[in-house]
Parts: sequence; C-alpha cells; structure tokens
Amino acid sequence: MRISQVMTLARQYMVLGIIGAFITISLFLIGYFLVYKKLMKGNKKLKASKLGLWSVFFIYIIIVLGATIGDRFPGFANVNLHLFSSYKDAYNSFSLREWRNIILNILMFAPIGFMLPLIFKKCEKWYITYLTGFVSALFIETLQLISKRGIFELDDIVNNTLGCIIGYGIVMICKVIFRRKSTSQKSKGLTAIIYQLPLLITVISFSVIFINYSKQELGNLSSTNIYRVDMSTIDVSNKLSFDNKLEKAYVYEAQVGSKEDATSLANHILSKVNTKIDSARINEYDDTIVFESENGSYGLWVDYKGLTTWFIGSSQTGTEGKENLTYKEVQALLSNFDIDLPEEADFKDNGKGEYSISMDMVKYGEKYLNGVLTCTIDKNGIVTNFKNNIISCKPYKEYEILSLKEAYDNILAGEFKMFHVFGKNSKLEIIQASLTYKLDSKGFYQPVYDFKVNINGEVDNISIAALRNN
Repeated sequence: MRISQVMTLARQYMVLGIIGAFITISLFLIGYFLVYKKLMKGNKKLKASKLGLWSVFFIYIIIVLGATIGDRFPGFANVNLHLFSSYKDAYNSFSLREWRNIILNILMFAPIGFMLPLIFKKCEKWYITYLTGFVSALFIETLQLISKRGIFELDDIVNNTLGCIIGYGIVMICKVIFRRKSTSQKSKGLTAIIYQLPLLITVISFSVIFINYSKQELGNLSSTNIYRVDMSTIDVSNKLSFDNKLEKAYVYEAQVGSKEDATSLANHILSKVNTKIDSARINEYDDTIVFESENGSYGLWVDYKGLTTWFIGSSQTGTEGKENLTYKEVQALLSNFDIDLPEEADFKDNGKGEYSISMDMVKYGEKYLNGVLTCTIDKNGIVTNFKNNIISCKPYKEYEILSLKEAYDNILAGEFKMFHVFGKNSKLEIIQASLTYKLDSKGFYQPVYDFKVNINGEVDNISIAALRNN
C-alpha cells in the first residue's frame, strides 16, 4: 500500500471517528453532569486533558478497525502461522511495497503503546501495556479470520505487538525526562536506553538487512521458498530420469532504468502517435511509472526493471481486430514504435486481432531477448495497444549450478515455494523439467529449474533456484 493510500484511508475513517467521538463524548458529558454530579452528588473532577486523550484514542481505534476490517471485501478464511514468513517474502522479492507494509504494521500499533500509559495509570507497568497490545492484535487478526476480510497472520501479531512496545518506550522515556526531576542524569540515561532498546534493535535489524542486500552481487528471486513444505503426507511420483552432473550456466544482466530513462522512453513511444507526456498526470510507484498523453487518448506504463512497457489507446479499446496476420506483418507494424524483433520467434495468433510473440533467451546480435510481447491490431492495421515484456540482456558471469537431481531433491525435502495448499494424502507428479531463467530483484536473469507438476489433477509449476551457494 502506498503512503498516499494510507493517508487517504486515514482521512476517510478519521471523519467517521470524529463523529463517533463527538457523539460518545456528548453522551458521556450528559451522564457526568446530570447523573454523576447532580443525582449522585459525585465530587470527582473531570480532566479536560483525559477527555482529549480519550477522544484521540477513540478516533485512532476507528481508523485501525477501518483499515484492517472495514476497507476490505469478504474473501476466503486463510491462516499463516509461519513466523517471519512475511519478512522472508519481502526479502526474496525485495519489494519496497512489502517492506513498507511490514513497517506500517509496526507503526500502526505504536499509538496504543503511547496512549495507554497516558490514559491509564496501571498501563505504566510494561507488562500490562505489552499484553494489551498483544491481545488487541490477536483480536483484530481473529476478527479478520471470522469475517474473511484478511489473513490471520502470526507475523501481523508480532509486528503489531512490537509497535505497541515501541510506542510504550517513547512515552515512558518522555515521562522519565519530564517528571522525575529527582532522578540522577545517569539513572535517566540508563532508563532511557532500556526503554528504547526495542526501537534500537528494530532499526538495527532493518539496517543490517538492507545493507547486506545492497552488498550482494546478485538480487533475490521471489520464487524462493519462505518455509519448508511438509512432505510427510504427499505422494510424489516421477517418471523422468534426473542426472547428477555438475554444470555451469550464465547469469544475464538486464537494464534497470531510472525515472529519466522511463520518461525518455515514454516520450519516444508517444511521439510515434503524434503526442507527448502530460506532465500533470504522472503516477510514480515503487517499480513502475504511469504516464498519460497530452491528448488524453493514450496511457503508458513503464517498469524500471528491464524498461518493459504497456501501451494502450483508450479511444481504441473495443474496436474490431484484424486477424490472420503473419509474424512479418506484425513485426513491421510494431517497428513503427521502434520495437526491434528478430526474424524468427515463437509467434501466435490468438484471434480477434490479438497476437503474442515469445522469446526464451534468443540471441539477437550482441544481446539476448527473453519474455513475451502481446499486442492488438485493429481492422485498419493500427497497433492499438501492446504489452512489451521482452527484456534485452547481456551475459554477466558464469556460475556453477545445481544438478537436476539436486533440484529434484529440494522438492522432495519441501524446499520450494508453492501457492497450492496441500491436503492430506495429496499427490504430486513431476511431468516435465527444464532449465529456464527468472528476473531477480536487481535486474539479473538467474537460471532456475522449472518443474511442471500435476497436483491432485491440477497442473502447476515449481521453480528451484539453480545457482549453487547463492
């Protein structure tokens, strides 16, 4: 989730929270003055600061419930009890969006740890606030599970509780600094360090992760497993023979563009349809930048990794397509956008003017082409849209790789990433195996073994990273 989306969501539920807080406080004040003060003759004074804190706390709760429950649609009830699996997944893909979600999950509960000791005297005891944060996180995850509006994740409970602990440390150090005037400076310093240990450990841990990643020669593969699959009840069958020969394979380097590269490419493509970028309508994401043309007729997505593009003419959608074109004819039409393709490729006519062109590390001059390009051509022979995911790359370095037998042994050991949920007595049959390439998080094409499998009658794929000791 982008920061702008978080802010929009917060503002949306803040209005609801303010209305709810106003109604609740109004009812409370009526009860306080009419019932407690007048009828019961109570003499306890009402503190405006506490009332203000309660109001803020109420609004905060509404925002949290809105973000975790209210803004989601019912789906399936899923449970993920694999500790730190979200961290491993974020590391494997090294997606800023995934890391941001983890950090937001931590920060989301920091206000609980901060406000509870200010509202309740008993919550100045660390274990009461910690336990409250844990129970609150557990309640939200359980509510998501019951309502089918999210996944019950152990990591979310850990992250939320950690946020509460950090918030508690911040407010308690403020109390130490501003209230305990009789305490010595040395004692204050030691107390401050103790309260800030959770925050310091968290910052150091994230720093170590990001520094180590930056020092890596190659990137990470999102297809790497994040936990071991339990294979004890899975019947694995295989009719293929796997050799155990030690071999080598090249890693290929693709271009990772900057915002300037993407903008230049977008302007070049849009110039082919006699328009240019509307600078007022540019949306930047972590891995992609989206442009719109000045005349409003075209949209263009550019991915930084590989500088792949998705071009679409909004005014052209839904038009009748031109069928039965040859590869050379489609190649010629795409050349109008300076898309340079080799003479031979895996070409497919999908019907209704839709065509696809596939490359699997095809050598073309001094470079290699890998990926798929799809396009639509209207009845007038005009390319109305194309999605060019063919990436140009060059050989980087040769590495030792696992043998096919070793890769297969990883499957038997459950060392693979699988979205399919295995039930008891599941059957997994290996149908086909081949060495292919996947783009890693730093723009390198790494060799992977791709196993085509049949799982309980459904065909799927399992990828095993081929590089040895990477």
